[in-house]
Amino acid sequence: ALALEAAGHRPATGDGDGYRVRATPQPEAVAVHQPDVGALRACAATLEEAGWQVSEHTEPRGRTRYVLASPRRA
Repeated sequence: ALALEAAGHRPATGDGDGYRVRATPQPEAVAVHQPDVGALRACAATLEEAGWQVSEHTEPRGRTRYVLASPRRA
């Protein structure tokens, strides 16, 4: 979330638009949710530039897109 905020991405507030970072079953990974697909891809690019490994996925039930991000391994 810090990398996203530092790059000017807007976090969600209440029910408003913006990104949300959620924990995942993978210990070091997080899921980034953003309703706007263009903004989601911009978040992914920011995280990749900050050294994170990212991949885009679709939730099986809601069909919403999200980015899975985890630290790069050396």
